[in-house]
Amino acid sequence: MTAGAERTIFYVADIHGSDVCFRKWLNAGRFYGADVLVIGGDLTGKILLPIYPAPGGNGSWTATWRGRQVHLETRTAVDELIRTARDEGSYGYMTTVDEVAAIQASPDLERSTFTRLKLEALAEWMRLADQRLADGSIRAVVMAGNDDPPEIDAVLATSTRLEDIGGEVVEIAPGIHMASVGESTPTPWHTPRELPDGELGERIAQTVDRLPPGGTAIWNLHMPPHATGIDAAPELDAGLRVQYDSGGEPRMRPVGSHSIKRLVEERQPTLALHGHIHEGRGRYKLGRTVGINPGSQYQDGVLMGVLVRVSPSSGVRDVTFTAG
Repeated sequence: MTAGAERTIFYVADIHGSDVCFRKWLNAGRFYGADVLVIGGDLTGKILLPIYPAPGGNGSWTATWRGRQVHLETRTAVDELIRTARDEGSYGYMTTVDEVAAIQASPDLERSTFTRLKLEALAEWMRLADQRLADGSIRAVVMAGNDDPPEIDAVLATSTRLEDIGGEVVEIAPGIHMASVGESTPTPWHTPRELPDGELGERIAQTVDRLPPGGTAIWNLHMPPHATGIDAAPELDAGLRVQYDSGGEPRMRPVGSHSIKRLVEERQPTLALHGHIHEGRGRYKLGRTVGINPGSQYQDGVLMGVLVRVSPSSGVRDVTFTAG
């Protein structure tokens, strides 16, 4: 662990329901010698995986997994698929043919089923975190991101070891404070926690205004600032299909927030931590501010992170990107 008032922070974002990534994050404090663990938004997954009785009534099951139909002869095979899916951030569950049809016909039913599974999985994470971090030697803080439904806030509040710091200013150590905001600007997918760019900027300004003067100021903002190299995402057409250049590579364009960039340039926080853009792994420098996006490969079970050593007097002392 870091001596004195310095702290080593292990930051990740966008683990999107991946069990294996969450377990790796819980173990990262001891593995990397970090004092503080942070998840900067997008805790929950994006994919429903209905598993239902196969035609013929012979006791087997079927599901569409990774774009193809799979046949599962035994309950053991079903359980194995559910575990594999959870490691990749998908929610597998046993259901019926009729319920699958009802979900496909009703966006409200699909949403409520999805939310239920997210809450159940997140509750398991809270219990695991309380066990793994019980001795209190490592601090763990999280916040919801734009993809996380508002219902998860109540589940986060049940943990005794994880702190939900969304919208809050917290002291990391004497002279080191963190302000956190998890919302994003509007996306093509109309996710639960989106704000117009101007409103997002106002919310962030109101939050960072509560930071004490002096010392090291950390802005934990799920959304990255515009055109900083960490906000480049594939260009999509009206059907949400990725557009490619003549060489077969995705065409990338900046999608970050103009308001956040303006605030960073004006306020000059010591450190800015971002996620949201999975392809945006990297760092930027705006004036004195060091900004970082660890990127995300949750669907591969790879935890992309960054270790940052900060001091109340010297600011950012060291930055190391990790993957494992």
